[in-house]
Amino acid sequence: MERSHSELDAVIVSEQVASGFQDSPVLARIWAGPARALYVGPGLDLSPHLNVATTIAVSLRQPFELRTWAKSGGWSPWRSEVISVIPSETLHHLKSLGPMAFLYLDPLTDRRHPLSQNDLLSGRERLRLAGQRVGLDEAFAAFGLRPHRPRDARIARVVREIERRPDAFGRLQDAAALACLSPSRFRARFDAELGLPFRRYRLWRRMATVMRTVAVGGTLTDAAHAAGFSSSAHLSSTFKRMFGLTASDLLAFGVTIDVSEDEVLSAYEHISQPEANAARAA
Repeated sequence: MERSHSELDAVIVSEQVASGFQDSPVLARIWAGPARALYVGPGLDLSPHLNVATTIAVSLRQPFELRTWAKSGGWSPWRSEVISVIPSETLHHLKSLGPMAFLYLDPLTDRRHPLSQNDLLSGRERLRLAGQRVGLDEAFAAFGLRPHRPRDARIARVVREIERRPDAFGRLQDAAALACLSPSRFRARFDAELGLPFRRYRLWRRMATVMRTVAVGGTLTDAAHAAGFSSSAHLSSTFKRMFGLTASDLLAFGVTIDVSEDEVLSAYEHISQPEANAARAA
């Protein structure tokens, strides 16, 4: 189902007129775009979870509490934050009593963005003041996040195909063949380009299929089948490990899901031949 730009930018706060999030109750909303996603809404009672995409966690009012896990030292002490970048593949536990925004970065095109603390705080203020005008593009623009061109055209080709067919590529060998690489070489190149393993990235894109299916009226069972999960129970447990709550709990919360109309990696479809040749030589 296609959605107009006005629908994607629909009001996410109550109908009460307000200048920003700090003055309005915030309704739960998710934007799912090509490898990027955005949640804006009340702070949720999340269990510890392991994110796939690098995440910018933003308090829209009061600070939140955050702790992270490291194999060497276990859980860190709780710390109070108003904004934090949580790297991909980081086990963390976040508690918030106020409204939050979570920006999930594209592992392929957003990974190399260096954001200083001043950049983060300035972006947070722009996001808070945007209020009802916020959307996926607006939220990322608030932090100056512009997609980078992929360095390796072979890996970008596989990523585009995963986006189109996230239920495919159950075997890494199939993706390696598409990239014209051996499985071991493909695994190394994929990790270097995206900063996470192939199977974890594929899981991230399957979750986008779940969101898209639900957004057009499908059930969680429909979404599980569309994304290649064996059952809705399999989807539920995987979703909770990645986001800290089950998909059914999220939907019961009354979240609205918007699906971006952007083409998959459209800015990178026309990688020049010299760049492609350079990537093959790497």
